[in-house]
Amino acid sequence: MIQFENVSVLFKQKDGDLIAVDKVSLHVKKGDIYGIVGGSGAGKSTLVRTINGLQKATSGSVIVDGQNVGTLSTKEIRILRQKVGMIFQHFNLISRKTVGQNIEFALKVQKYPKDKRRARTKELLELVGLEDKQDVYPASLSGGQKQRVGIARALATEPKILLCDEATSALDVQTTGEIV
Repeated sequence: MIQFENVSVLFKQKDGDLIAVDKVSLHVKKGDIYGIVGGSGAGKSTLVRTINGLQKATSGSVIVDGQNVGTLSTKEIRILRQKVGMIFQHFNLISRKTVGQNIEFALKVQKYPKDKRRARTKELLELVGLEDKQDVYPASLSGGQKQRVGIARALATEPKILLCDEATSALDVQTTGEIV
């Protein structure tokens, strides 16, 4: 389902290349759960972002569901991302939209049936324990609540692949257990 074949990611710097990911090879089968562990700045987020094309590999290949991500067109990347949910470390919520609108926006982008969006949003907010926050703006939420909205948004369209970049880092132990 996900294959990394000798994947490297380099960032050009004034004083030379910064190697963020160095020759990673890994095969993840359907149903497998993997964790990428390393210190701060080790390249974990960069590696994860190559899966959905948010970051291009400098060399090697990233194969997702039989497709080489590095060779996909912009349109094909968009189609791939419909199968891949991502929970971001820093939430990436739209500040001008309510919690419910943030989730509905994800559904709209994925062409989820318009007449079912409201019910799906309610279901997801219940799942993450935020059913009373649908009409609230992100600025008034705690970090943990924002993270739960991000989780609900990532799960909205039932993706085949779920990428988590420190998905529970802002949650307390009890909430982390419930979400996992």
